[in-house]
Amino acid sequence: LRLLLAGLALLGVVYFLKGFLLQLTDDGAENGSPDAGNLTDLELAQRAFRTGNDEKAYSLLSNCLAEESKAPMDLAMCKTALGELYLVGSTVTPRNLTKAKELFEEAASVGEADAQYNLAILYANLPVDNDELRRNEALAVLYLYAASTGGHPGALMAMGYRHLHGYGVPQACTTAALNYIDVAKGVASIYSSGMPQAVELVRLNLPQKDRKVLSSSELNLFVQIATSGDSTVAAAIGKRYLLGIEGFKQDFSKAKQYLQLAATHKQNAGALALLGYIYCLGLGTPVNLDTAYAYFVTAASSNDPLGHNGLGYIYFRGTNAQARNLKLAFKHFNESAYGGSSDGMFNLASMYLTGTAVQESFQKAVLYYTQALDRGHTPAAYSLAVMHLNGIGTVRDCDIAVNLLKKVCERGEWVSSKLVSAYDFGDKNPNKAALMFLKLAEAGHEVSQMNVAHLFDSGQPNLFSPDEGGEPAKADDYFWEEDSRSYGRNIAQRFYELSAEQGSASSELRLGDYAYYGWGRSAGFTPQEGTSDGPIVDQGEDWADFPLPSIYTSDKVLLTPQNVDYEAALARYRKTADMTVTGEWMQSFVARASFNLGFMHQFGIGIPQDLNLARQHFFRCREVDPSGLHAPVTLALTLLACHLRYLRLPTPDEFKERFFADLRSHILLLHLAGLLILVLLQCYLSRRRQAGATGPGRPATLPMPSSTLREVEAPVAATATSTSNELRRRTGEGVVLDLD
Repeated sequence: LRLLLAGLALLGVVYFLKGFLLQLTDDGAENGSPDAGNLTDLELAQRAFRTGNDEKAYSLLSNCLAEESKAPMDLAMCKTALGELYLVGSTVTPRNLTKAKELFEEAASVGEADAQYNLAILYANLPVDNDELRRNEALAVLYLYAASTGGHPGALMAMGYRHLHGYGVPQACTTAALNYIDVAKGVASIYSSGMPQAVELVRLNLPQKDRKVLSSSELNLFVQIATSGDSTVAAAIGKRYLLGIEGFKQDFSKAKQYLQLAATHKQNAGALALLGYIYCLGLGTPVNLDTAYAYFVTAASSNDPLGHNGLGYIYFRGTNAQARNLKLAFKHFNESAYGGSSDGMFNLASMYLTGTAVQESFQKAVLYYTQALDRGHTPAAYSLAVMHLNGIGTVRDCDIAVNLLKKVCERGEWVSSKLVSAYDFGDKNPNKAALMFLKLAEAGHEVSQMNVAHLFDSGQPNLFSPDEGGEPAKADDYFWEEDSRSYGRNIAQRFYELSAEQGSASSELRLGDYAYYGWGRSAGFTPQEGTSDGPIVDQGEDWADFPLPSIYTSDKVLLTPQNVDYEAALARYRKTADMTVTGEWMQSFVARASFNLGFMHQFGIGIPQDLNLARQHFFRCREVDPSGLHAPVTLALTLLACHLRYLRLPTPDEFKERFFADLRSHILLLHLAGLLILVLLQCYLSRRRQAGATGPGRPATLPMPSSTLREVEAPVAATATSTSNELRRRTGEGVVLDLD
């Protein structure tokens, strides 16, 4: 027993030291890097801002602005970073929207693209009833255009998104493509030559249990299983470290460590192929094509698709030890494609497109590019977009091309870095998270639009509230109409609408709730003197006094509360309920929309009552989300069945007519009348009997003093009992006793 306890204690110490060392390794990777000493004050301040050390960020930025020898653009970048610090607020820099705007304007005046983009965000989302800080869509578009000419990725994406849908600018598909294509080309080249950080899209309005993100305890458990010798788990962990998915931060050294562990123990083919990728692309290690070739050969011998693709790449390029062989490259790309590798499909399509080692075929190139795109291959999306844009091998379709380019741009480093920062901030700093999501939302990123709408809808951030030293705005502030969430809902509605335009089920459902409860706002322009919003009338040839509509004469946006609109709510709920479920995250929202439709049909809210259709919607709710909560649906169906029974009951007039027309009803009434008469007769006779027992011929009983009552109580009771028995006996013998 002592040995057992000692062994367990030793094992616990080993696991504790192991976890401690892993934590130290993670902290060192995050807080210190080999090139940390080469970073500028601005880069160090940005790192401190991301890690939540606002005091250090403010100190570094203040030092940066104090150096007069810096170039104007460097000073402008420091002003932009300091403006963001004032915008979100902290203990060092209380939130000051006016100061942030001034810093952005100073930086934008010298052409700093980030400052111009931040100003565009401000002017697109500021309140509409503040003269100093007021929403101005024209200035927002102007600053976006200025930032896009400077090559800002977000501004280029935002202008492409606006031109695609016609938001504040003329709708022009070709202009949208020109804005997207430069960013998309850079993103595609990065994916073709490396392994960029993959970011999983997390929707904040989903419950934590449905977000499919591993917790730290689960990560540690898998790491322990892998280190204990399980090659399958080790290969899976190595792949996740390599791609940076499912809660594992991208770390090429750790990926190599676990992949080598899996490859050494049981020659895991997938791990061998990924090790070949690491040496082939130089991920965390110098490029070594010969070592990569050895790994690829071993993996391909087990018919691994990634191994075949790696061999095809080696034969296509050629090395010092292996001569270039295009036919073998085509053969291995073909094997990889048929094995299901998206990289193999992309490379095979590229060979068909260029006619390398095979007869040129644009149609086959489009086919394999499409198959690679279905598996999420980013360079394939870019190639297909270019082919659709120019009509090569397929019909020319600008809309398809622009949507593909948009997807490619949203997988770039600019988007992924903002997403990582936003998710890291989370509930710890909702203002910073909202700022990151705002930058992406203005660029047309649908998940970010939904997330920033959810944040403002819940009242967490206060980026655009009055300057109060970082404190949330109160209900009596000068532009908060109803409560502290009023203006937040104005911003939320804007991004819910943008997200719903891109097919978001959750945003469409929430807009239905806004219409049902009357939370929405309608936008218009403030009419000025001498203007008219009425219909245009014919003024003959004299147009001098013709009043133009306020949309042409005023740039002041007026938000007016919308009344409860059940028809609009029904339209939103129907659109959501009719959506095809393309992901598990959509199930709960489509189910809720079906439930809301059933409720409105059951009680006739905004639509004629239809209980059968209500029942169909309730059943649809259960079918769409089989793993959801069914108790509300079951209760609703039970109430609906009771409702149906109630409605099937006859009216009072029909009930009377049917009741008196039935002979059984008359018989029942006669029986009831007879019973009533018998009851009344029995009551009458019992009363007469009681009255006779206390008649006038019976002698009165004198009251007895209380002192003697206790003495005679027992004898009286005995006497009464004997008298009663005597009466029963004589009555049984037929003797009638006259009590008088």
